[in-house]
This record gives sequence, structure tokens and C-alpha cells, in this order.
Amino acid sequence: MPGISKKDGDPHDTRARLIAHGLSAMLRHGYDGVGIGGILSSAGVPKGSFYHFFASKEAFALAVLDAYQAHYAAMRQAIFTDRTRPALDRLVAWLDALEHIHRAETPLGGCFYGVLAQTATVRTEGLRSRLAAVFALWQTELARLLEDAREAGETDPALDADETAALIIDCYEGMLVRAKTDPAALSAGFARLRRLAQTPGLIMMEV
Repeated sequence: MPGISKKDGDPHDTRARLIAHGLSAMLRHGYDGVGIGGILSSAGVPKGSFYHFFASKEAFALAVLDAYQAHYAAMRQAIFTDRTRPALDRLVAWLDALEHIHRAETPLGGCFYGVLAQTATVRTEGLRSRLAAVFALWQTELARLLEDAREAGETDPALDADETAALIIDCYEGMLVRAKTDPAALSAGFARLRRLAQTPGLIMMEV
């Protein structure tokens, strides 16, 4: 994940390095398919250091989730609050940024929220409730941007911003799952999301 330091010697960097390697491993193999030993080996960190920072695998996954969420929330904040651009242009710019990130992944990892939701949440209430909060915040921020678009006359005045935000998130998450088996689905999926972003009211009225 961008923004994590790789410097040696700093105990805070050891935690960041574990999080970076844990994210990479869980994106590829899911929560269940990753063992602590493999993460320690790839990060070059002794077992004792892991348990200095994290009490359990679940606590580690929550820390990875928090770091991932903070990174993407900051990206949304930077794009969504740029009022020099129309609201729907900001929405498309955000989709462009996401596509650029996913195209650079080899192999495609997808969205960490979706990976955790499919592999870990059936067993742990902590991860389930944290993911629910993350999705709720994401939907709220998207809805706020769509409300800006509606108020500026960029969408149908009857647009339900919250429902449209939920649809965008659901389409995005589903598209990434499909793209893991069909690489062409990534480009096609983002093209559909851009069409949805540019005509949100019309699509919601047809559903």
C-alpha cells in the first residue's frame, strides 16, 4: 500500500512493514489463507516483534484494515473536496485513481474490504462490525458528493444520493471479484462505473 515506509531500525516502521506485508498477503490469499509465519518471513521480522504490536491475528487484521481505510479515506477526501471541479467530475476522477491503482496490481488483489468480508467476518464480530462501519463511512462520503452534484443541477433532482452511493460501492466490489477471474472485466467494469457516475439519476430510475 502506498505511503508505508521501508526504513529499517525504527520500531514504528517494523509495525508498518508488518502491515504492508500482511495486506499484500491477505489480498492474494484471504484472511484464512495467510499464516503469521509467512508474514514474518516476508517482512524479515522476528515472532516476538509481531506480538509486541499485535495480540492476535484478528488484532493484526484490524490494524491492516485501519491502515488501508485511512489511506483510501484520505484519497477520497483529497478528490471529493476539490471544489474547483464539478461534483461528477470529482466522482469520475476518484474512479480513475482507483483504476490506476488496480491496474498496477500483479496479480489483481482487489479491495481489502471485500476480501475480509468474504473470508473472515463469519467468525469474528470485531472484524464484522469494523467493516460495517468502514462501508457506512464510505457510502456517506459518496452520498455527500452526489448531493453536491444534485444541488448543482448535475443530476436528476429526484436522485436518491444514498441509494446511488450504495449502488456504486456494490458495483465496484462485485466488479473486482469478477476481474480476478477475467482480467478484461476490470476495464469494462470501470467503464460501466464511469457511465453510472456521469448519469446516476437515470440509472437509479431504471433499477
